[in-house]
Amino acid sequence: MAEVSKESTADSSQSTGQERPKLPPVDFSAFIAELGMTAVTYLGGYQNPETKEVLVDLEMAKRTIDTIDLLKEKTKGNLTAPESNLLDNTLYNLRMTYIRIANNPPPPPTPETSESTTEASSEETETETD
Repeated sequence: MAEVSKESTADSSQSTGQERPKLPPVDFSAFIAELGMTAVTYLGGYQNPETKEVLVDLEMAKRTIDTIDLLKEKTKGNLTAPESNLLDNTLYNLRMTYIRIANNPPPPPTPETSESTTEASSEETETETD
């Protein structure tokens, strides 16, 4: 695997003119947390700030949960107690959320709801700028 040099990373942030927040060090716990956040996103945990839509993709959520479970199996006996607890808790919470969403999926957005939400947000923006 090729590593990205620190120089190329620094060059890319300078070329955009934007200062990036410092990322936490890469370790097993951070990796599991990132996978967990990906699963939460697929379970409708976040709203797209631009479209105001919530993504629910149960197939991708299940795949991500299964990937975390695979990592648990493959790393058994090689984890610290906190890492093992993080894996167990992450899997439990994701599975319970998956079951809840799968048994009671959110209603699909209707054109009326989408339009009224868009109109309301544009009215709020106009009011704030006055």
